[in-house]
Amino acid sequence: MLIHIGANEFVGMNKCELMVNLQTIDEDSKKRILAVLPKLSEKEEYKSAILTTEGKWIGSTLSTESLSQRGICSPFSDALFVK
Repeated sequence: MLIHIGANEFVGMNKCELMVNLQTIDEDSKKRILAVLPKLSEKEEYKSAILTTEGKWIGSTLSTESLSQRGICSPFSDALFVK
């Protein structure tokens, strides 16, 4: 199953190791994660980050709550990606 993390990017549920809420973690951890993510425009900010099973960080402007809901939603019973 894929999770749409915004900006036309997707990540497979089986590739998600960890989802981090960047608005609630300590500043040192937040700085380390943001340092490896691509820079956003001044009007945007990362709200969450996903650590993949390959050890890569992926940022999202969506909240972790929104991302986790996208991982459990099933829009219709015959959807191929129903969890």
